[in-house]
Amino acid sequence: MAKGVSEEEQQLAAMSRTGGWRILREFVETIKEEMDQLNEVAVEKGASFEQIGQNTLVITQTKGVLKKIINKVEDAREASEKASGEDK
Repeated sequence: MAKGVSEEEQQLAAMSRTGGWRILREFVETIKEEMDQLNEVAVEKGASFEQIGQNTLVITQTKGVLKKIINKVEDAREASEKASGEDK
């Protein structure tokens, strides 16, 4: 284990170097783009301002959670690389 990096960070860093992580990250980005389109569709269908506001709140919160997940893994990878002297 790299000095100064927790076991959790090591595991997340290892995962971040896999094709599966790349696929998952791309999938999350696709979901976020699709969420951005939800309000456009709602406006086109004549949704009320209240409904559009509720949609915006839920979309923003959900995208924030997804971003935290991505950042958790990416930050662990960066910490692992820095601790290993690989800083790329």
